[in-house]
Formats: sequence, C-alpha cells, structure tokens
Amino acid sequence: MLPRRNPTPLRISTKTLTMEHCQAILVRKSRWSESSLLITWMTDTFGTLKTSARGALRAGSPFAGKVDLFHNAEITFTLSRSSSLHSLREISLLKPFDAPRATYQTVALASYFSELCAAVAPPMQPAHGLHGLLARALTHLASSPPTRKAFDHFEKETARLLGILDQSGKTTPPSALTQLCGKLPLSRQTALAACKQNK
Repeated sequence: MLPRRNPTPLRISTKTLTMEHCQAILVRKSRWSESSLLITWMTDTFGTLKTSARGALRAGSPFAGKVDLFHNAEITFTLSRSSSLHSLREISLLKPFDAPRATYQTVALASYFSELCAAVAPPMQPAHGLHGLLARALTHLASSPPTRKAFDHFEKETARLLGILDQSGKTTPPSALTQLCGKLPLSRQTALAACKQNK
C-alpha cells in the first residue's frame, strides 16, 4: 500500500491590478445591469475602449452627471487581463457636451462622427489623431450649425489620418472608409439628412 501524501496546497495569484489613465470621449453607452453601464470611449492612448461603470445608475454615484454622450474627460480604469471589457474607476470632466442646448441636427452629426471614430480606431492602440479630430469636431458643433462642408471634411480627415486617403481623387473618402471597416455606421444617413439644407 502506497504511503498517504498530503495534498498540494492551492496557490492563488495576488498580482496587483493595472491602473491606466487617458483622455477619452464618450461615444456610446448602454445599460449593463440594473445599476451599471457599458460605455465605449474614443481615447487618445487606447483607441476604442470599452469599460463597465459599476453603480453608475445608483443615487449618489461618483459617476453621476459625468457619463453623458460626447463628454470629453480624463478617465482612470482597471485593465482587464481576460477580456476587452475594462473597469472604469474615475472620471474628471474636461469639456462637457451641452446636450440641452444642442439641436437634433447637431446631435445627429456628433453621433455619426463619434461612431465612425469608434469603428475605425484600433482597440488598445494609440489614436491621438482621431481623438483630437473628434474633440475639435465636437467643439465646432457646439458653436456652429451642422453643414455638409463639415461632414465632408470630417470624413476626409479621418481617411487621411488612417493613411487611406486617395490623393488622386479616384476613390472618395467614404468609399475608402467603407473598404476599411466593411460598412459605415447607420447614423451616416441621418447625419447627411441633418445637414442637407446647409452648405
């Protein structure tokens, strides 16, 4: 009969969680649970970033008033080692988007610009150019009416920053962007209609 051995003790890793910090624009949010939100950001350092904001919908949450669409902020989050969903820890607003004063047309363009950046920006990779372009576009929309000129300029600059702008003009910016990401956000048609009457 073999001698009885003591079981090997279970060892649990207690590695320190990695905290990251960056500038980010809130481009999409949805309810994740009864009290939490799932938020997509366009960031300068990490491209398209998804975070969970636990307890954001509870009364007295430190996130209250800070997780609205198109807000430009500095965020701190815990980096996940097992998925692409990270945990939001802190938000410090840099430039809130004045939604109550924004027109439907303004929101339509802001939505398309934000969704386009989120669609083409590589996740977890620097995207300073795209983040800066979106920040400038939102600032412009806060003080100027939406126009087709602004719409076309944004698509052209996005294509240029991605290195896919055809200088010969044979391929238009929207065609180049479509080839890159498969299809453009559905909000593009709404944005086009919103600025149709302006030149």
